[in-house]
Amino acid sequence: MSSGREELVAILEELAGEARAGRTDDWENKTLPAYLEALAAWLGAYENAYINTDRVVPTDPWEILTAAVQAATIYE
Repeated sequence: MSSGREELVAILEELAGEARAGRTDDWENKTLPAYLEALAAWLGAYENAYINTDRVVPTDPWEILTAAVQAATIYE
């Protein structure tokens, strides 16, 4: 079983690989500034993403950060 930290590292490596290979067609936020703005916005309101879809709001910081780095590719 992998830890939350290991999962986050794997997701970051995957996203970096996608960006490096130019496989960002599905990304809404393709530039670093756009990505960072989306990351900040998602982290500022992530509870709503869970509540609005009837999911339990996570409390584990690794789980939250992992979800955030993934969401920031598409969060508007």
